Amino acid sequence: MAAMSCPCHDDAATTQPQPPADGAAATVQVSLEIENRYEGDIVIYTRVTDAVVPAPAPDSSEAQLYEWALKHLFPFTGTGHVDGDAWYDVTVTASSDPSLIGACFDFGY
Repeated sequence: MAAMSCPCHDDAATTQPQPPADGAAATVQVSLEIENRYEGDIVIYTRVTDAVVPAPAPDSSEAQLYEWALKHLFPFTGTGHVDGDAWYDVTVTASSDPSLIGACFDFGY
């Protein structure tokens, strides 16, 4: 299977996460749509609703935001397949930080 780019990825400028309000915890609530792709053209769609994860730093570069997603969103991927290669596309569909809505992260490509 040829590597595919994240379906919602484009090269347009992205907005940066917003800092928490004074006194607010540095967490963010997210809902995710995940495409779990496995060898043999197997695709399993999963959703995560209202997960609370540490918030990304407000001035994160694109690389830092990807590292945040790898650390805090990637653990929501996977459906138990242990044989063969796997690829994951994670899209933030809702968030307490509006700048994250629509962000798409791909892993394993």
